[in-house]
Amino acid sequence: MMAPDTARSTTTAEITWEDLLRVLEERPEWLERVRQVVLTRELLSLPEAIQELVETQRETTRQIQELRQALEEISRQVHELAQAVFRLTETVSRLEGTVGDIKGRLLEMAYRDRPYAYFGRLLRSIRVVPFTEVEDLLEKSLSQEDVDDLLQLDLLLRGRLRDHPERPEVWLAVEVSSVVDKWDVERARERAALLRKAGLRAVPVAAGLQALAEAAHKAEIEGVTLVTDGSIAYWEQALRSVRV
Repeated sequence: MMAPDTARSTTTAEITWEDLLRVLEERPEWLERVRQVVLTRELLSLPEAIQELVETQRETTRQIQELRQALEEISRQVHELAQAVFRLTETVSRLEGTVGDIKGRLLEMAYRDRPYAYFGRLLRSIRVVPFTEVEDLLEKSLSQEDVDDLLQLDLLLRGRLRDHPERPEVWLAVEVSSVVDKWDVERARERAALLRKAGLRAVPVAAGLQALAEAAHKAEIEGVTLVTDGSIAYWEQALRSVRV
């Protein structure tokens, strides 16, 4: 009875991996059972998890693409908005400049038409002097460049000092602007100096509806009369530039 058992042991030991694989190929149900025994539940569900991960990655990629497209559209709109704001700013700036010019022109006309309303407390016998009256005098004393600069003077007035005992004649070199800045003050000072160089007692005047703080400071320091909204400042300082 011992011989058969020994034979079976010898036969079992001779089974190779190739034999086992062949048997599993022939018996698919055994292969599934081996998988269940050898593999853990997590490993068995790994292909499904990987597939879910792939699908999630695809969805994420799609969402990222949509987000990128949305950001590009927002960027385009922001760029267009920035350009529109820039154009609007330029338009507003031009309009402000135009309105300022119009105000300045209207104010200049007011000073020209009603000199007594602005300077009557300072001068008597005030009148507006057209450039043609002084053209010959200026051309004899000044360079053509200086004469051309004086042609840009907004207003030239002449009159006699009201509170001076001898009432000498003085000239007002007036620069008019709706808002007086330091450049208006500087131009009035320089053009009055040119008129004095030609022999006229010229007082510099910067006039407007209002004046910037730096313009008021410059007018006080440099002796330029400042006329704003009916008030007159630094007249005495300005008179020092002429000998009366």
